Amino acid sequence: MDILFWLDTVPVCCKGIFDQVAEQWNGKVYYICNKNLSAEREKITSDNSYSENNEHAQIIYTSQHKDRDKFVNELLKKHISDIHVFNGYKSSTAVYLDRLIQMNKAAKTVVWAERPSPEWKAIFPFSLYHTYYALRYRNHVTALLPLGQKGVMQYRRYGWQKDKIFPFLYLPVMNESIPRQSIHDTPKDVRFVYLGRFSMRYKGTDVLMEAIKHLKHSNYSLEMVGGYGDLKEKTMAWIEQESKVSFGGAWPIEEACDRLSKYDVCIVPSKYEGWNVTLNEALMAGIGCIATEGAVSDEMVTVSGAGMVVRAKDAKALAEAMDTVMENPSLIADWKQKAYVYRPNMTARVCADYFIKVMKYLFEKDEVIERPVAPWQKE
Repeated sequence: MDILFWLDTVPVCCKGIFDQVAEQWNGKVYYICNKNLSAEREKITSDNSYSENNEHAQIIYTSQHKDRDKFVNELLKKHISDIHVFNGYKSSTAVYLDRLIQMNKAAKTVVWAERPSPEWKAIFPFSLYHTYYALRYRNHVTALLPLGQKGVMQYRRYGWQKDKIFPFLYLPVMNESIPRQSIHDTPKDVRFVYLGRFSMRYKGTDVLMEAIKHLKHSNYSLEMVGGYGDLKEKTMAWIEQESKVSFGGAWPIEEACDRLSKYDVCIVPSKYEGWNVTLNEALMAGIGCIATEGAVSDEMVTVSGAGMVVRAKDAKALAEAMDTVMENPSLIADWKQKAYVYRPNMTARVCADYFIKVMKYLFEKDEVIERPVAPWQKE
């Protein structure tokens, strides 16, 4: 069987796991993309990250075909018995999911999805809206792969059957060979780093700025890395006024782990996200994190013990966590050690192996009898 990943754009946050799936899968793998990357994503993605035919997966842009509908219909018919993986039931690819189900009621369909944004409350009652989609798809979609345990629980509440749900994650391309970080040096000033969009809506950059006001200690530095987003101008002006804070520019995605390894603790002040990949990168870099429960990927901090998890949108709680590290710098070495021990649970190969086991469990039950368990959720 072949696997077709139906995507809005070429994968970035999930490129590490998808590329590894393509390398390990016995059949062919396709990335079917509706459009190119946004300008912001292109700036942090290397020019040679994607090609029309990479070594293991063929990348196809539907936008390059004059008659897109005809092309997609032919592609669906050609692969009617293969595995189709869609990025959400509200994405631009959902129309192809509907089309496939119409063509073949027994189609091998898998949907992976972030937990829904609370912004939908303003349009329609939140739970009713997604309960409707659960009723619409749960008897036609073979499996749902929500991001993180929070996503699993949320979709369960909407009515998705437990036996159809398997946890999933975002996992970008990362340097998995960074040496173990030194656990013997105790820095005079704690080197904090923030990596991501400067955003109020989801990333919680404003919460971090507010937290700095509540700090009791001053033995720290904070580097803000990113430089785009809805809070860019306000964040840049704030950086100029804060003597302990500096701007680190924008980093290419493939360099994130190497650069993060130079710091002591990564700050992830998320308000509400599907899965914040900075946590993946920081733990792979071998450093601890202070994250909020809004990151979803904070489950990796909880499982690994490599950091602290605080309430989302709570600047004082975030400040207390930062103060705790400044008061107890030995935590830095402890978290680095735990991050290093945890890293094998979140490599691209291990997570791709889990994804493949899920596919075989769903579609080749004679090969995989036991229900697969997500490796990054194991202690």
